[in-house]
Amino acid sequence: MKTYYPLAEIINDTDEHLGRYGKVSALQDSVVTVGIDFDTIEDFDLVADLDGFYITGIIGDNNNVPLKAGAEIIGVFSTVVLDSGTVIAYRL
Repeated sequence: MKTYYPLAEIINDTDEHLGRYGKVSALQDSVVTVGIDFDTIEDFDLVADLDGFYITGIIGDNNNVPLKAGAEIIGVFSTVVLDSGTVIAYRL
C-alpha cells in the first residue's frame, strides 16, 4: 500500500514539532523522540500507561531513538522532538 505524504518538514532544531506525522527519515545520523501529544487525546481514561509527555504503553519506548542516515520511523504520531542530527518529518 502506498502512502501519500502531502507535506515534508525538515527539522534540525530541538524544538517540539506538533502535527499528524506518518514518517520520520534521518538525513544524517540523528537521535529523535516521537510520541502522541496529550492534547490530541480526548479521553484520558482510555490510556492505561502514561509516561511523562509520551504514551509508552501504546507505542513502546519512543524516547531518544537513534537513527542512522537514511533510516526511518513509520507510524502515526503527533510529536517529533529532535535531540541531534537532521530529519525530515512527513505529515499525513
